[in-house]
Amino acid sequence: MLVVKPIGAGTFAGRRDVATRPAVRLPTPIPQAPGRQVHVGPIPARGAVVARIMTSTSSNPAFTFGKVDEALSESRRGGPPMTVDGAVQKTGLLLAVAVASAVATWVQIASGNAAAMLAASKGAGVVALISAFATMFKPQWSMGTSLVFSAAQGVAMAGMSVFLEMLYPGIVLNALMLTFGTAASLLVAFQARLIRVTDKFRDGVLMVTGGYFAAMLLGWVMSLFGVKLPSMLSAGPLGIGLGLVAASLAAANLLLDFDMIRSASRARMPKWFEWYGAFSLMMTLVWMYTEVLRLLTMFARGNSDN
Repeated sequence: MLVVKPIGAGTFAGRRDVATRPAVRLPTPIPQAPGRQVHVGPIPARGAVVARIMTSTSSNPAFTFGKVDEALSESRRGGPPMTVDGAVQKTGLLLAVAVASAVATWVQIASGNAAAMLAASKGAGVVALISAFATMFKPQWSMGTSLVFSAAQGVAMAGMSVFLEMLYPGIVLNALMLTFGTAASLLVAFQARLIRVTDKFRDGVLMVTGGYFAAMLLGWVMSLFGVKLPSMLSAGPLGIGLGLVAASLAAANLLLDFDMIRSASRARMPKWFEWYGAFSLMMTLVWMYTEVLRLLTMFARGNSDN
């Protein structure tokens, strides 16, 4: 007689063919902190990530046109990553080098070597430009080239500052106080998260900065063909207004540079990027000092005319 048994849960309990089959396990959910996203997919190439971040977070030429992705591919793997504190320390060192070279140049000019040092200032400007391009095209060399840039830039800025100081006594000290005071205040506010770099703020700064430099470039090109536009360097309302816009843009770009350095730290960039970030901050600080000095010159010139 054929007996049919019901199939139950224990029917296959002793079957080896079932037990030997690998069990399919569902992935364990990854706990996420509130407001934090956890990446669970394949990790993209670091060079691609950094290139995308740099082209969208800063209008600094060092970040926009720098060959950072190529430098990453040429760099050795391993080693400690960069940190924000390390970049701040490197920036302080570059500032100290620039100030030391500027003070030495100033002393030499005051000692009676004005003609020679003013000529040296012009040559130092060329050296600073060459070292800036070398740093952007070879970021992994930034430890050496950024020091050369800072020393040469200090000599170049000292020559221009001495000339303006002779015309308007006290203007250089005021420009330095405004520049470093603004930079320090922005850094403290950024670190304390009192100021946040949002996408709208970033896009607005990039757009206005691009428009400003395009206008300046257009004015320079048209002047080569003899077309005279309203002077942007005069002490009139147009010149002062543009000076205020330029100084404000330099300050806003400092915030973008701070955000860029923090983003690079989160991306675990190599240690040499601390020097590259410090060099980029130096470029923005030099721009800010130049614009503040030019703006104060306009005010001083207007007061002297009155």
